[in-house]
Amino acid sequence: MKVGRGFLVPMLNSFRKRIPHGYRPFLYTAALIVLASGLALAGCGNISLSQLLEKQAPGELGITPQTATISPEACLEISGKGGFAPYTFLVTAGSIEEEGGVTSYTAPASVTSDVIITVVDAFSNEATAIIQVESSTMDLIFPITMTIAVGESTGFIEVSGGDAPYTFELIGGEGTLEPHPVFSDARVKYVAPAFETIAVVYVVDATGAVDSTLTITVVEASGS
Repeated sequence: MKVGRGFLVPMLNSFRKRIPHGYRPFLYTAALIVLASGLALAGCGNISLSQLLEKQAPGELGITPQTATISPEACLEISGKGGFAPYTFLVTAGSIEEEGGVTSYTAPASVTSDVIITVVDAFSNEATAIIQVESSTMDLIFPITMTIAVGESTGFIEVSGGDAPYTFELIGGEGTLEPHPVFSDARVKYVAPAFETIAVVYVVDATGAVDSTLTITVVEASGS
């Protein structure tokens, strides 16, 4: 049925008479908000409301580990968190490679101070980590120290030299060690607790003759 102006105008006038003047601005504002929200969601195509909220509140961009000291030519697994994926990694010395969805940093062959690894998200936000490359007398190529954030952040520890496979053991502090999902024979995943601590990880090779330790400092997250 076609509804003409002659019918709509009296109906709207009748509706206005029923609403006190003091409430009309609030009702008009609410109607505009509902209309704008509907148009915004319609314009998002297949993005659900929950997905939209998640994209707008992903958490502060960060990088794990925040600092580390490793031997020349040693490998250190790195990861971005928060911000807007995908991530891009840049480094001032050494190299970065990705294998099986795992991003690793390989230190240069010589001692290098203050290597800066930068993670950049899809909106050009940045966070940085500082890596020290120091000579070591250890037979195993192994991170010497590492700093990560509280709240179940993860640090990936890689070792080479000696004879694989390797055994990892948490001998001090809090946290848990889990097998690496890709390189289980040479890497281990350390999951930090939700509070600050200093953890010590012991590693020994298959012969039991070659071993070393790593100190992990768990701190409150720093800004990007």
